[in-house]
Amino acid sequence: MSRIDRSSPVPLPTEQLRIGLVLPFTLLDAEGRVLLAKGQRIEDEQQLRLLRERRQVFVPFEESELAVKVFMTGLLELDRRGGAIKDLDRYVQLGEDGAAKDAEPLRGTQPEQCAEVAARLRRLLAGIEMGGVAPADGPVRFEQLWRDIGQLTANEAVAETSTLVLIYRACTSPAEYSVLHALQCAVLARQVAPLLKLSAEESRTLVLATASMNVAMLRLQDALAQQRVAPSPVQRAQIDAHAAEGERLLRAAGVSDPLWLEAVRLHHTPLAPGVALAQRPPGQRLAHIVQVLDRYTAAMSPRASRPGRTAKDAARTAILFRTGGEQDEVGLALVQLLGLYPPGTFVRLTGGETALVLRRGARAGTPVAAVVANRAGEPLGTPKLVSTARPEYAPSDAVPGSSVRARINLDEMVKLLAFARTPGSGLR
Repeated sequence: MSRIDRSSPVPLPTEQLRIGLVLPFTLLDAEGRVLLAKGQRIEDEQQLRLLRERRQVFVPFEESELAVKVFMTGLLELDRRGGAIKDLDRYVQLGEDGAAKDAEPLRGTQPEQCAEVAARLRRLLAGIEMGGVAPADGPVRFEQLWRDIGQLTANEAVAETSTLVLIYRACTSPAEYSVLHALQCAVLARQVAPLLKLSAEESRTLVLATASMNVAMLRLQDALAQQRVAPSPVQRAQIDAHAAEGERLLRAAGVSDPLWLEAVRLHHTPLAPGVALAQRPPGQRLAHIVQVLDRYTAAMSPRASRPGRTAKDAARTAILFRTGGEQDEVGLALVQLLGLYPPGTFVRLTGGETALVLRRGARAGTPVAAVVANRAGEPLGTPKLVSTARPEYAPSDAVPGSSVRARINLDEMVKLLAFARTPGSGLR
């Protein structure tokens, strides 16, 4: 492949930009002037339109994350060779020496690492959806994804932070819905598997099945999240067929694990209600877990056509998921892991203030949170760390993330979460 001048900025295809995207790099104009700094968010349609109307937008090579570097390198090489867009994955995947570039370890802050894994996952799923991942390459790419998710959940503290970042991003904007939803489900699957007493092999299969369950409707998911009207007949047909088509695409990309493929094929198929996980056949056991994770996380995510449901409503949906009246053990495990108010969601406190949940508290209904807005809904200059176990900060209700006006600095929230774990905070 061609070499790139690492001292020069790299052109960015502006069609990759989305409303709500927190930039993992700085955007420059042709003269090198800063348009948007790293860490800023693309806030609205007008801002996005102004960026896309520019003849060229650039990213400093030395600042960009590895995924951005490799993706842009692939686009430049694809253009140089006159290749078809469906072949992009082969140029993104391989460097000059033929080594898989995604094998690089994750670097940066936890929000940056989550963004990096999301970018890698999008490249992988988009390549599979377009038929551009060879059977010999797919298993290698998924193995790297498994390692990436392992790094995002390496210990309890890291897993809590990853969960906070991913749920917050998924619950506050419909932008990049498809990949954020997939990664959010996979990270939760990794954490909930031990509570459900899955074997190590089942855990790995579950995580990769949740990450790839919607591979056949990646672009459609993003379109539907921004769409204000009901799906068209053509879209509805693709939705109905995506589970079976997903299995086919994964097979074509080299996936041969029968439990993985069955879980993807069945992830929207109604299964017998009220059956304990241990009594279900292995493929149906994993499919049921995928279904609950899918339904639980999707309920909290907003669409252009509707706000997200509250965390409490989503928990209720998971606990009573197709159970025939009994409580579902997967839903109960999610509440055990996350509480009634998961990290990254919002609550209204007894005094009327709005707070962002940072982590589960000692009880399911008493999370540790950061107050971000006063009772009038006005953002606070400095978030206030509180334990909702104290009566004056008790949660009175859950709040959909899309309805909160306060602008959240995730890096600041990650620091507050880290402090909340220390003995000095009084919140351990």
